[in-house]
Amino acid sequence: MLNQRITSDLLNEDNFIAPSKVEFDLNKAIDHIAHWLPSQGPLKDFIHHNTLHAVQHMDFHEGVALAGKINGARSYLPMADYQNLYREGRINDHAINWALNRTGLTPQQQKSLKQSLFEQDHNSHYPPVSLANHGIRYTWLNRLGLELNVYVHPILFRLLGNFLDQGISRWTLPKDDESFWDCVMRLAQNSLLPLYPLQEPIVRDLLTKNVDQVIEFCLQKIVGSTSLYEQYLLEMLLTHPGWAGMIRIVEENPRCLLDPRKISLKEMIAVELVCELAFLNKYQSSKFPSIAEIPLPKNVSLLHNGLLKAESPLHLKVWHEAMEWSLHTELLTALKPVDIQDKKIPKKPYAQAFFCIDDRECSLRRHLEQTDAGIETFGAAGFFRY
Repeated sequence: MLNQRITSDLLNEDNFIAPSKVEFDLNKAIDHIAHWLPSQGPLKDFIHHNTLHAVQHMDFHEGVALAGKINGARSYLPMADYQNLYREGRINDHAINWALNRTGLTPQQQKSLKQSLFEQDHNSHYPPVSLANHGIRYTWLNRLGLELNVYVHPILFRLLGNFLDQGISRWTLPKDDESFWDCVMRLAQNSLLPLYPLQEPIVRDLLTKNVDQVIEFCLQKIVGSTSLYEQYLLEMLLTHPGWAGMIRIVEENPRCLLDPRKISLKEMIAVELVCELAFLNKYQSSKFPSIAEIPLPKNVSLLHNGLLKAESPLHLKVWHEAMEWSLHTELLTALKPVDIQDKKIPKKPYAQAFFCIDDRECSLRRHLEQTDAGIETFGAAGFFRY
């Protein structure tokens, strides 16, 4: 978990973040940030992934609410969708009453809540205010009027894709045992054609420094306060969580690639920050204001000690539980045991079904074969290693 948990303390419109002298530990910050990244490995071994692994220890509704506040994703369907499912008969009154009884409200309160379930809601289809989409980085870039992701991401993703190439390209980008940072710096310093945008003067001076020094310099220029460094890095990586999560997995387990590469999340952060600084210097001049120098609006949360107040709307919570209970009832009714003793058993199966080997396949296979003796089922691996 982040040791600096998200707080609901908000700043007034005219308040500024003063430059902080709080000691910043980059390695610890990266470990905290990595907790919120998806554990997405290279696709050659991909089976499944719980994208909410960071909150899987929490109650379902609390977990998805917190994940929504981090990533900006909706936790529930828009209320109109639940109402349509009710009119179609996919959600029934029994399920709604069951969900209402789980709220802990009095009968009178439950009656009032049930009435509100069928009112129009024009807000539930909007994603929640989140760090990913409404944090300090978004506020700052909006104030500058600069779409930094549009400039940086094509450069960064092209470098990552070429560096991690597993044999599709005719040429291998990195030299033997060369790290991602060293490879990018070699190209920037020695290529006959400049590696855009790393030819910017402010960046050229950084190419001889180590990764930690580069990150610290860029954060000081861009953020300006050490108390905001970790939050900025988290918000930056949340703009491309798939790439960031995969880099972390490759860093911790290089053998997950058939042709291993030396790369770390810290190196990727350094290259991304350098590109950001280059474009900021190009389009805003070297005197652009840091985040600590701009006022932050009231709806921007900060990573400080405290608890995140991420609450689920009760009416959507009831609708969601009623929908799940209705679907569970349909499934359990369909899976009830079938007596096939009196049925004619064919000599040969007329249908065969293959299932990926996991913890769900056995019950499905047994149900199919018990329901119809003419169906034969098999278990098989979903992927193969060469």
